[in-house]
Amino acid sequence: MRQRAMNAATVPRSRLAQLAEGIPRPFWALLVGTFITKAGSFVMPLLFVYLTQVRGIELPIAGAITSLYGAGSLLGSLAGGIMADRYGRKFTMLVSLLVGAAFLALLGLSRELSAIALSTLLLGATADAYRPASLALSADLIAPEHRLKAFAMQYWAINFGFAVAAVVGGYMAKRNFTLLFIGDALTTLVLSIIVWRLIPESRPKPSTDAPKPGSLLTPFVDRRFAPFLFFNFLIALVFFQHLSSMPDDMKAKGLSTEDFGWAVASNGLLIVLLQPIVTRLAAGLRQSSVLAAAALLTGLGFGLYVFAHSLPAFVGCVAVWTLGELLFAPVNSTIVAQLSPLHLRGRYQGAFVLTWSTAAMAAPLLGASLIPKIGHELIWVGCFGVGVLVTIGHLVISARSLPRHATSE
Repeated sequence: MRQRAMNAATVPRSRLAQLAEGIPRPFWALLVGTFITKAGSFVMPLLFVYLTQVRGIELPIAGAITSLYGAGSLLGSLAGGIMADRYGRKFTMLVSLLVGAAFLALLGLSRELSAIALSTLLLGATADAYRPASLALSADLIAPEHRLKAFAMQYWAINFGFAVAAVVGGYMAKRNFTLLFIGDALTTLVLSIIVWRLIPESRPKPSTDAPKPGSLLTPFVDRRFAPFLFFNFLIALVFFQHLSSMPDDMKAKGLSTEDFGWAVASNGLLIVLLQPIVTRLAAGLRQSSVLAAAALLTGLGFGLYVFAHSLPAFVGCVAVWTLGELLFAPVNSTIVAQLSPLHLRGRYQGAFVLTWSTAAMAAPLLGASLIPKIGHELIWVGCFGVGVLVTIGHLVISARSLPRHATSE
């Protein structure tokens, strides 16, 4: 009897040891800080709702302002990548977090349309300056054979936090939207303290025989990396419709802001539950095949919104594209680390973030401008079509250009 109990206790311990293998303490600190700040990320998921329903801004203008966040991200991702390579990962992260918290507070206090637009632009720039530095630091800290697991854990923490933020933010928004900005700024400051006290600088020290630094265009003319970036841009255009076209479609079908909060929360909860399982299943598969399956599931999930008219139906659609997200998120981060030269890791991560930032800017603008002309249904049909095109691209092109497995260098 005692032996059985010992064996049962050994199983979870061995799994925990397996999970912790190859993961240094600074990465665990970053993981905890990431969860805290994402659990307080109330503003961006509800920014479109805030602009249209609280500030009374018309749909096309609200879409344009939301797109300014993406425009700021374009600048921030490029600047963050260069700063991470030149001045260090930790320095870049601290500057981004501290300045970002200030702009969150400024956006919450802004009442004039011009001030709201400017604050959104600057917030996007500071927020996405953090990401290339954080991703480069993670790649520096983790050995190649443990990166897929580490990036999956990071994405798990992000989405667990987002799930909490979506539910809490939905309830807070019904009472006072100002609380969203305060909470978001405070949790951002908490992460800055963790980075300051617990995260070391990981940037490789320059040597006399180091390769010449690349230009801003280096990642975009890399024959292996450029198609990967392009396919990510297309699928990101689809993915970011959940922040603009999706809430507008739900409102048109008689659903509330709280319903939207629950639908978005289901995405995070599914990632929390399924990420470890999906990561283990995908670990031994060819990376191009995983990305192809991810693109197809993402397009299908958004395409099914055509038939969704209730909260359970929307949650079901979210579940489908969440499976795609579960596949592409950790694999994408692993591929960027694999393909980026050590001395250009920040720039390559910046180019990857830039791709998603460009889509974050274009997606709400595209959706808001097309919905009055063609309606929600054709938006969702188009999303499915893009998913199919990206699937074919990964099967035909990525199969030849990307590393086969996550442990390849």
